[in-house]
Amino acid sequence: MPSNSNLYIVSIDLITQVYFKDKQIYSFGEFDENGKGKYKGWPWHLIPLPTDSAGEYLYFRIYSNYGDIGFWGEILILSKGELYEKLLKNDILKIIIGSVSIFVAIFFLLTFLSKFQRIESLILGLLFLTQGLNVFCSAKIMQLFFYYPLLNQYILAIAFFSFPIGMALFMDKVINYKILFNPIKKIWQIHLIYLIIAILGSVLGFFSLPSTYEWFDIFYNFITLPILTFFIIYFFYKGDKETKIITFSFFIISLYWLYSTLIAAGIVPWEEYPSDIAVFICLLFLSYSIVNRLNYTKELEEAKIELTNLTLTDYLTNLSNRKNIDSILKINENLFNRYKDKFSIILVDIDDFKKVNDTYGHLVGDKVLIEISGILKKYTRQTDIVGRWGGEEFIIICPKTNLQDASKLAEKLRKKISTHQFETVGNKTASLGVSTFKENETIIELITRVDDAMYLAKSNGKNRIEVKY
Repeated sequence: MPSNSNLYIVSIDLITQVYFKDKQIYSFGEFDENGKGKYKGWPWHLIPLPTDSAGEYLYFRIYSNYGDIGFWGEILILSKGELYEKLLKNDILKIIIGSVSIFVAIFFLLTFLSKFQRIESLILGLLFLTQGLNVFCSAKIMQLFFYYPLLNQYILAIAFFSFPIGMALFMDKVINYKILFNPIKKIWQIHLIYLIIAILGSVLGFFSLPSTYEWFDIFYNFITLPILTFFIIYFFYKGDKETKIITFSFFIISLYWLYSTLIAAGIVPWEEYPSDIAVFICLLFLSYSIVNRLNYTKELEEAKIELTNLTLTDYLTNLSNRKNIDSILKINENLFNRYKDKFSIILVDIDDFKKVNDTYGHLVGDKVLIEISGILKKYTRQTDIVGRWGGEEFIIICPKTNLQDASKLAEKLRKKISTHQFETVGNKTASLGVSTFKENETIIELITRVDDAMYLAKSNGKNRIEVKY
């Protein structure tokens, strides 16, 4: 036998020692004085064979708390180089799919944390994360770089126990059909409780992790799977296109879980099969459904924003409209009454605007209004609110501003308007009224006072400001 020959075994029940001619050549785990030992995980084993072992016996000492004792999975004799080549060939797809699944999981979880806080994004993100870790950790080549068999088994157990939770939760939250007693909801709740008890119980030493699979398999195969399969078929028959996609993907994954259970039970011979592809196809179908929902949500959000803008802004100038200005004035009145925050308003009226419409037409008049709104937005502060009050009148609300500072701003705006060269009509001017909200008065009284100031500016020659105390 060549000097570099090794015995490769996918798994041995719990712990083991290997002997050749009364000499120990390999061990995994530790035996106590009673010939038992603690569970240390299920790694694959590479046992170096002595050069003189051809035709001889190897003796295995194994502890197992299962009904049967022995090897599980593939058994080969080969060199390290041949093994690494085999692992790389078998596991490269697992590593790629596992990595992509984890990346997609992060995307959906970030989507959930964004403004589109849809529960299906959270569920799908967690499904992708757990199943991505499941595929990634089941890649045997990872043992060469990450040899923590017990931790690896806990990750795999969490991923394994999580899938029926995610499947039932997804169906419960996304497929909107009323069901008597809602058994789907009860299923994911029971599985969630089982997951928590199984992991915590095994960590605290109340029972071993492998024993939790036995009860899980019984409950899943004889209760969960039949109930979910019934509703998968029912929803597929009754549902719309998206529901059919969701239920079809779960049907694929249910067949995969059933097949893996038959292998674990020894009913079907063990073999390497593309489980990662089945999981990935299922998740891709679900992703397609969710992306459609997110796109629909985004369109609704955009439509809502557009509708809000239409109700709060002037269609021509994109300034705040009369309705929005009234609301902002009320807010400032409340702030003044509670905190004594001063605020002032400026009313702007374009001089002789009717002549513009009569001489050049309403389209040119609209352009003048748009240009003036641009001047007002450009030369006011970010905290100031500029709105179209009506016709050729504009209003500016100046929070935390006294009468003197508001007057300076009004004079600045008057000069900017009067020196601006408007297309077609040349120069235009404006008359401005300024006033400040006072103690024990109403918004109507303030508007009346500033309106009087603006008309006083017009009657005193236009292109000027007037202040009303």
